[in-house]
Amino acid sequence: MTESGTGESGQDVVEVNVGFDGSSGRKATMDVSVSVVRELDSLDVLTVLIPREKRTELENHPEIRYVETNGQAGAFDD
Repeated sequence: MTESGTGESGQDVVEVNVGFDGSSGRKATMDVSVSVVRELDSLDVLTVLIPREKRTELENHPEIRYVETNGQAGAFDD
């Protein structure tokens, strides 16, 4: 999983989870996305790669509930 880095276009990108309300929020997310990692349609959430400088724009959209950096979950070693 890529949490951040440089995309194919040379852009500084970050992998984020975006919760949205309505088609306008989904469209706004897709419009700024470099690529879609996964879609969770039942929750209205997309995991996408976006240019780092577009994050604030997305967070300020009225139909975006949240934008959070995607992390990696794992089990603890005993």
